[in-house]
Amino acid sequence: MKYRMLGRTGLKISEVGFGCGNNAVLMVRAAYAEQLQAVRRALELGINYFDTAFAYGLGKSEENLGKILNELDASAVVSTKIRLEPSAVADLKAATIQAAEAGLKRLKRKSVNLIQLHNRVTVERSPGKRFSLTPADVLGHRGVLEGFKVMRDKGKVGYFGFSGLGDPKALHELIDSGEFHSVQAYYNLLNPSAGQTIPNGFSALDYGRLIDRAAGKGMGVAVIRVLAAGALTSDPTAGGGSSPEPMSPGSDYALDLERAEQVKFLIGSDIKSLTHAAIRFGLMKPEVSTVLVGFSNTAHIDEAVACSGAGGLSQEAQARLRRLWDTDFGQLSF
Repeated sequence: MKYRMLGRTGLKISEVGFGCGNNAVLMVRAAYAEQLQAVRRALELGINYFDTAFAYGLGKSEENLGKILNELDASAVVSTKIRLEPSAVADLKAATIQAAEAGLKRLKRKSVNLIQLHNRVTVERSPGKRFSLTPADVLGHRGVLEGFKVMRDKGKVGYFGFSGLGDPKALHELIDSGEFHSVQAYYNLLNPSAGQTIPNGFSALDYGRLIDRAAGKGMGVAVIRVLAAGALTSDPTAGGGSSPEPMSPGSDYALDLERAEQVKFLIGSDIKSLTHAAIRFGLMKPEVSTVLVGFSNTAHIDEAVACSGAGGLSQEAQARLRRLWDTDFGQLSF
């Protein structure tokens, strides 16, 4: 396992991270014995970065991860995320502190290395199921950032970050504030806009090279959805990607499956599967600190870890990818 620095934090983390989310179901719904086996295997292979959240099973992922790390007496870098409800706008600072404290309780830890905002960040608040916050809600008086700082001053969190989902303009505003230590970036072979230039009119959301912008501020970057919710695996049906609303606009699962067919040329003697191609693509970008992968079993862990130190894609492969991106996988005509 290779390791990289998480921005300016001084934390050295495995370049393949253990994503404890809903998609892979392992840390939410699998039997405890399977969860224990998987975390033990990950640690044996050098994975030291674990990313969880309240939203993953409404706290189940946090509870399971915390119990297992304690049972194994494991030294790990742990990140969790809070998601605030619409009622929190009455006092976002207080709600942030309360949510962070609750996460620590579920994890059975006195502190976590990283706390992150899980809500989307948009130019204007969005109500409903995917309640979003504005940059002012995060950075302003009695906002989320002030709550994070209180938790840091109490010694309960080390650093703070946010999920890079929502409106790119709003996300860039948070980055430019210089107040955050990390960001989670939506970045994969099918929508590389967080780290590559794409043409105007590209059918997936343009994140405007968010990764480069964050790195310029000394922030660490964790890549999320590197496997496009399963579209970039040998068994797309196992990824849980066919949700009614995509995580990122323009990256509907059915469309991503079509795009994935066009990148299968990457599979060859050196690259055994689309999964390998996808993870190695994410790791090619030096500004990336870690690529988060959701695992369903120990075989998935072995497959992902094999990508660490394996090298990037060939120049020929990169050139073919660039031609695909420049034409939006054949959707754009010139």
